[in-house]
Amino acid sequence: MSTPDYRAGQDRMRHIPEPAPDVEELPAGPSNTAYPLNDQGNEDFNVGGVERTLPPEEQLEQLVSYMDATYPVPDFTPPWKGGSGDPGDADRYVANLPDRITHAAMLMLGSGLDHTMPGVAYGMNIGTTRELPALSDLPDLPGQVDIPARIFVPTAPTGQWAVSLHSGGWWRGSGQALELQWRPEVAAAAELSGTTILDLDHPLAPEANLDEIVDSVHKALAYVRAQEPTSVTLWGYSSGGALAALAAAGLDALVLTFPDLDSVANLPADLRGQHTVPSPTEWPTTLLQIALKDEIAARPDVSGAGDTVQVAEYHSTHRIATPAENRRRVRDVAEFLKGVEKRN
Repeated sequence: MSTPDYRAGQDRMRHIPEPAPDVEELPAGPSNTAYPLNDQGNEDFNVGGVERTLPPEEQLEQLVSYMDATYPVPDFTPPWKGGSGDPGDADRYVANLPDRITHAAMLMLGSGLDHTMPGVAYGMNIGTTRELPALSDLPDLPGQVDIPARIFVPTAPTGQWAVSLHSGGWWRGSGQALELQWRPEVAAAAELSGTTILDLDHPLAPEANLDEIVDSVHKALAYVRAQEPTSVTLWGYSSGGALAALAAAGLDALVLTFPDLDSVANLPADLRGQHTVPSPTEWPTTLLQIALKDEIAARPDVSGAGDTVQVAEYHSTHRIATPAENRRRVRDVAEFLKGVEKRN
């Protein structure tokens, strides 16, 4: 069965006419006020939300309550910890998140607000995309292997490049999860920032060990550097953030979205090898994005990194946030990418 293309997912998530009208968002209410939960199981549940202003943390609570009650979370246990090793259910859950979050937000937070996810809001008009089925196009790359990737070229490229790395706990995150959840955000960040982004579909564990996975990132970076970019950034989400940190030496900048840095140490020794995540004091200029309700990734301690690491916080779990908060997170990535300069 063919993998759904990310553009089809974006088209399906449209829920407002194009061009999208300007929508004035309701001001957030104070966080110290009692807001009754618009719970789906409550007799007072109101489809479309209730007329009130909710602070961001209460909006997240409403959204998560609906998602948890409606869409059971599948088993995300990796095979080396007793999981089945079949990523199908977990990847389908992640692939469906943008559609489901939009629908849940319309029900729980109000249908009159803008609930477009970032891929739809910002990534629909991406200049061009092209497949890179193999990073062996460069004759001087030793040990070449086929590494599928897609390059997102914005309508107004600045000459800046980035390599993006998906989530998945090292063992999943390819296929439909990549196409329908992650790559729409990559397209959005590319178009907003003017940065050309190579999204790497890197090898997965346990078929590949961490040496091979990191090597695939180095090959992608070699390809990018051969394009003579004005700067090079690595951007990773969750385990992809940990992978970005492992490969960040010598780069101009780093973007870590809800990075699960502990996931490296939690790999079996035969997969992990000698790899450890470098200290934040060794990172290049970094945007560190933190989910305030992250149930998976621990918050990295960057107290010794000084001004090198910019920290941005979001009302989000590891996977779920309101559409508005998701858009803000991707806008922040784009603004950071715009400002990346080449290191001396």
